[in-house]
Amino acid sequence: MISGEYYQTKCRETGYSDELKQCIENACEYCIDNMQATVSGNPYYKGEHPLMLLGEIQSGKTRAFTGLMALAFDNGFDYIFILTKNNKALVEQTYKRMRKEFKTFIDQDKVDVNDIMKLQDELTPYELDKKLIIIAKKQKDNLHRISSFIRYTMINGEKNCLIIDDEADTASIGYEKIKDSMEDFNLRTVATEVDKIRGSLDGCMFVQVTATPYALYLQPDFEGMEIKPIKPLKTVLVPSGEKYIGGEYYFLKSNDENSQGRFIFEEVSDEEQEIVSAKITDRRRFKEEEILIREDRMSTFKRGIINFIMGGCILNRNGKKQKYAYVIHTAVAQQAHDRIANITKTLIYQLKEKAEEHIVYIEKLLQESYFQLQDFILREKFMRVW
Repeated sequence: MISGEYYQTKCRETGYSDELKQCIENACEYCIDNMQATVSGNPYYKGEHPLMLLGEIQSGKTRAFTGLMALAFDNGFDYIFILTKNNKALVEQTYKRMRKEFKTFIDQDKVDVNDIMKLQDELTPYELDKKLIIIAKKQKDNLHRISSFIRYTMINGEKNCLIIDDEADTASIGYEKIKDSMEDFNLRTVATEVDKIRGSLDGCMFVQVTATPYALYLQPDFEGMEIKPIKPLKTVLVPSGEKYIGGEYYFLKSNDENSQGRFIFEEVSDEEQEIVSAKITDRRRFKEEEILIREDRMSTFKRGIINFIMGGCILNRNGKKQKYAYVIHTAVAQQAHDRIANITKTLIYQLKEKAEEHIVYIEKLLQESYFQLQDFILREKFMRVW
């Protein structure tokens, strides 16, 4: 049923494209069919394999699964558990996003959004009768709390649940080889906890959301094991939209003379990557305070910062102040983040100070940036006219 109040309200509020509607409706149809087959004990049912929502990075996957949630509410699903990466900030971001997405229904007292670690131990029958969205980190204590919530509320057989594994390639890969064994595997810790949750619910559907599906597709598929399958059986593609700019634009088209992408992509040398990704400063190779003295060190990094500053100045030339952001992400480790932050702060400080020994090089960087951006802007205008 696609005419329900939850989905139709989201369509009106959000303005889904026809392609996105088709994606959402195809995904929900699969979830409904599989949930019904699970409950009825259909002998032809193939084993509760997950559905995968696959989309490019920053292409609107959250928007897609939010639409799926609304349509699922219209079609017999009562509770939705969203599993996020093991990150407090991401849990808070997801919590706020869901409250914004379902504000109309929260205000009508039809939906509640909760962080599992902040959810009170006892909910009233009135609260349990609402549609519930519960957010949890993919972390053992969080997942234990979900299991406890399920046991306490005794929802098995009474409530149909949707589990959405956001960034499913992170911490959710199901199996690892047992040491010194060629054929035996164990479930990983997080996958084990998720499997317990899925196993405790009859009316349950598992949805994996990711931009990098390879490890999930390549997982072994064991027949006869008393665990829920993690390898997806069906994949629904999330449309990126006409104005989407992603990896293909930056990388595959970088050598295309008619593409603006060739002005954006610049390969970073291995030496520079090692410097910015290092957890510990090796002052024999690079000293932060020499970043404007050594022209041969961190050259791509410096051009990136200068181009960002120059671009901001050009965009603000009409006198109206705008806000812009420049993201540098080189590694996962916190130490590497601290390292690149220190290098950035040192560069910005020296640019502001304009010390005598730096001024010639600073002017050179600014002139190179200006003419590079000028060339890009003129070529863009020419291509538009052409």
